[in-house]
Amino acid sequence: RGASGPATIRAWWQWKNIAAVAATILLAAGLAFWYSRRAPALTARDTILITDFVNTTGDPVFDGALKQGLATHLEQSPYLNILPDESARQTLQLMSRNPDEPITATRAREICQRQGIKAILSGSIAPIGNNYVIGLEALNCGTGEALAREQVQAPSKEQVLSMLGDAASSLRGKLGESLSSVQRFDKPLEQATTSSLEALKAFSQAMAFRDRGAGAESIPFFERAVELDPNFGLAYRFLGRTYGNLGEQGRQIEYIQKAYDLRGRVSERERFALEAIYFQEITGELDQAIKTLEFMARAYPRDRLPANNLSGHYADMGQFDKALEAALENMRLDPNSVFPYLAVARSYRVLNRFEEAKSVLEKAIAQKLESGAIRIGFYQIAFLEGDAAAMQRHADWARGKPDEFDMLRIQAEAAAFSGKLREARELYQRGIELAQRRNFPQNAADDTAIESLMEAHFGNYREAREKATAALAMARANNDVEPRLEDIALVLALSAASGQAQALIDEAAQRRPKDTLLNALRLPTARAAIEIQRGNPAQAIQLLNAAAPYELGRGGSGGGGRRFLAVYVRGLAYLKAQDGPKAAAEFQKILDHRGIWPTEPRYALAHLGLGRAWALAGDTAKARRAYQDFLALWKDADPDIPILREAQQEYAKLQ
Repeated sequence: RGASGPATIRAWWQWKNIAAVAATILLAAGLAFWYSRRAPALTARDTILITDFVNTTGDPVFDGALKQGLATHLEQSPYLNILPDESARQTLQLMSRNPDEPITATRAREICQRQGIKAILSGSIAPIGNNYVIGLEALNCGTGEALAREQVQAPSKEQVLSMLGDAASSLRGKLGESLSSVQRFDKPLEQATTSSLEALKAFSQAMAFRDRGAGAESIPFFERAVELDPNFGLAYRFLGRTYGNLGEQGRQIEYIQKAYDLRGRVSERERFALEAIYFQEITGELDQAIKTLEFMARAYPRDRLPANNLSGHYADMGQFDKALEAALENMRLDPNSVFPYLAVARSYRVLNRFEEAKSVLEKAIAQKLESGAIRIGFYQIAFLEGDAAAMQRHADWARGKPDEFDMLRIQAEAAAFSGKLREARELYQRGIELAQRRNFPQNAADDTAIESLMEAHFGNYREAREKATAALAMARANNDVEPRLEDIALVLALSAASGQAQALIDEAAQRRPKDTLLNALRLPTARAAIEIQRGNPAQAIQLLNAAAPYELGRGGSGGGGRRFLAVYVRGLAYLKAQDGPKAAAEFQKILDHRGIWPTEPRYALAHLGLGRAWALAGDTAKARRAYQDFLALWKDADPDIPILREAQQEYAKLQ
């Protein structure tokens, strides 16, 4: 037999160890290959529903705050698709459930079945001594199979948000997101939102109101959030946008600027959104805003925000087909929020597709998406249809709501459209006083400016100057109000106060030198009105060339009362120049686009402008028809309006 001494035994053990190491390496390689080849828990097409956290700590600050924090962290991911809270609430409503009830695991499964959602993500927080245990679990909605789990401990209450962010980052990888994506889009939660649980809770309460379309009700909670954490950039952005949606442009600018200054304290996704709104509202550079949103859409193809905001920008610029395309994409991405319905209905309406616009609004109501803007949309369609009962029904709905002044403005426009000046004045005044009482000073100042423009168009120049001066004084007296300098300048120019108008135009140009629509549309319109008063219609027409690409749009943020202004003033310039056919083409342009703003009084006045244009051109038959159309619209008008008396005298000469 061969020797079996110590050397032989040593050699045998060495070979055994080598074999064991090799087997371990092969097993690890095999497992790595298997994990790399297996299907991820979720795909980029799957949607996740986040339930309310199970909070057994007894501390109510965690209620809502942790769910909001988790959602905000996961929304950084371009891979994961989080169901918006408002979508879950709308589904509960359709199930005849209270939309404000907590979304437990059981209710989440019911929502999943209705929405075709792949996964539920549940969270919990529990105390262990002085520590907090945070658990996250993703379950397959259909089978109940666990897709991924994560559990962490926070040694103190102050570190709960930080540890929640760590757990969420780890979970993203387990759900199928690549390591490189997690690393790139992984802003720490306390930096992406706030380190204050109390501030995050207030923010979550504000978002719950905002998502239901109750913007005015959300404001105190947003303000509480930034009071608790003055560095809460995300809350400043939403606070600014909420004020902007309510017409408070001065406050919007203030808060968006604060958010922009804190853009290093938001996620990558939020930075895109913030920069886009900064270009829109602070500098007015719409081309830069659109580029940023298009880049964001490529980085986050399932994010609803780019499509929503692009639709609004295209509408501002008068590109209505593109606005509709973006709005429909927004509805596809976010079918249970009020905002896509508003955008799609608006886009159909401006394209004169009124039945489709009405149908979309009806779908919103069927989805229990109530808001003042939805009711205004219905009111304007009812106005087009001559349905006074429906108009009153929608106006009654708005009574007592925080933003009731918006409906009063539309009612005032509808009265002015028919020449009912005393009624329009009363409605404007009620809306202005209501806005002041409810602390919406921008709306009060803007509506005063809009009313002054109505007076100027109707030939009441003294009243127009007085109201324009009052609007400017209201803005000057309040730092939260952005003055409509160019609009007030236009009123003064139309009312033979060109010197004052020019000073305001110069101030407006200096305040916002990069603003696309201000410098290409609104200021040229005011300058053109000055030239008309000076007897230089050719110069006015030349000034308005810059406005042509944008003249049918909304005119930018806070654009109420600006529809058709450039077209209308160009028509006046051609009348002054004695060019009847070209003047007729301008007024006809307004008449061909009734849906842009159905209650706009300039639509009614365009019939009169058309009559005057055809009279200049020598076409008496067309002139008579246009005058008849105007006088029919104003059959119940107050008899002492100067422009009505002029129209009646001019029509009599044509007989």
